[in-house]
Amino acid sequence: MPKTVQEAKKLEIEAERKGADFIEIRLDLLSLDINLEDIRTHTDILKIGTNRSLSQSGKFSDNEEARFQTLLNTSRAGFDYIDIEDSVDNLEAKIESLKEQGSKVIISHHNMLSTPTLTELEKTFNRNLEFKGDVYKIVTTAKSIEDSLITLNFLNTAARNFKIVCFAMGDYGKISRIASPFFGGFFTMASIKKGDETADGQLTIDDLKRIYQTINLG
Repeated sequence: MPKTVQEAKKLEIEAERKGADFIEIRLDLLSLDINLEDIRTHTDILKIGTNRSLSQSGKFSDNEEARFQTLLNTSRAGFDYIDIEDSVDNLEAKIESLKEQGSKVIISHHNMLSTPTLTELEKTFNRNLEFKGDVYKIVTTAKSIEDSLITLNFLNTAARNFKIVCFAMGDYGKISRIASPFFGGFFTMASIKKGDETADGQLTIDDLKRIYQTINLG
């Protein structure tokens, strides 16, 4: 979650050095008038623009209009993907506006309290399919190891026909973060280094690579 363009560019270089496949730029703390194209072109790695509100456990404190305008500006700057929550008003129109600028859209759903049943996850997914995103992201909160298994079970079926990101946050969710790519997940999330996590239970890139190499799956 960089605070300046220079910090964002520095973090991009670190992510590139560690072998990231995507870079999610969290826009929450960045000024509205920054040079987003400078961030986008600094490395060749695919960029995801994300701007989380306080209600979504983010840091962006301005109003919803300003938050979406930041996402729109990010799309205009050439970011490959824009992440937008399924809880926003006028979601269909906003997705269309983002796509008109050339970005692909990740429709994200977050449950900060628990992991619903498999049936409920399927309902959420089917509802979001109606908005025709390019990627669908469903992130829950694990209260037990079994909750991680629910997300992986859902992913194993849903990812056969769609690009989906699904795992659980929290300590009990770490196994789902690690295993989700092997159940069809489009990507999993990792921090550049310890202390830079943007969500509970997030591992570092180095941790994930070490685990994958150990089990000969990376």
